Amino acid sequence: MRWLPLLLLVLPLAACGGGKSSAPPSNLSPIAYVKSAASKTAQAPSEHAKITANATVGGQPLTVSGAGDFDNKTHLGSVHADFSVAGLSGTIDEVLDGTTIYMKSPLFSDGLPKGKTWLKLDLQKALATKGIDFSSLLSQDPAQTLAQLQGSGSVTKVGEETIDGASTTHYRATIDPSKLPQFEKIEALTGAKYGPYDVWIGNDDGYVHKMSLSYSVGVKGAKQSVSTTVSFSDFGKSVSVTVPSDSESFDATNASLKGLGA
Repeated sequence: MRWLPLLLLVLPLAACGGGKSSAPPSNLSPIAYVKSAASKTAQAPSEHAKITANATVGGQPLTVSGAGDFDNKTHLGSVHADFSVAGLSGTIDEVLDGTTIYMKSPLFSDGLPKGKTWLKLDLQKALATKGIDFSSLLSQDPAQTLAQLQGSGSVTKVGEETIDGASTTHYRATIDPSKLPQFEKIEALTGAKYGPYDVWIGNDDGYVHKMSLSYSVGVKGAKQSVSTTVSFSDFGKSVSVTVPSDSESFDATNASLKGLGA
């Protein structure tokens, strides 16, 4: 399952936030406007997210589409997604509990020990041996991510667009990787390279309605590219997430680290 690490890179990107009901002041500069909207976005207790992603794994295309709900205060979320890669297609259910990810899929269920239905990966523990604090990377607060754009080379206004019936303004930023947390360690481990970062902000409500980014990483010496788009709605809705118990989960943390090229 050499493609499994790419699912780990794609799906957790949905773990962002929602916002308050008022838009940021209109007289702000583009970078200040994006930062203000991100701060508002982080204050909602929850949101629904739709995810689409495309990636390459060893030259094979990987496509993912799914949706899920996330509670930003408790850092819990769940996603159901369909994917296709290397001639295989299937579904995967994922539960996010802080920096721990639980996954269930018919494609690998037969390989789990008897009585286990979920694959558990503790990413914080896995990357700690590499000197990386994953808790700061898997922030469910988009303000942390978007605030980093202040250190970017530029942020420009692209234009007005309608997203799922909402009037939004589209902004694009060029990311300065040196401003990202622990970038030197991450670059040494993955060879990560980042493309443009796009954000669509609601003109009336100040929500971040859509986020899109692309990047590439090197896994076992092979370059793999990822492009992901996440759309947000239902800000503040009630979210119920059940974390799989130890009795039904197989902890594959060490195996997942090997799969990531450690």
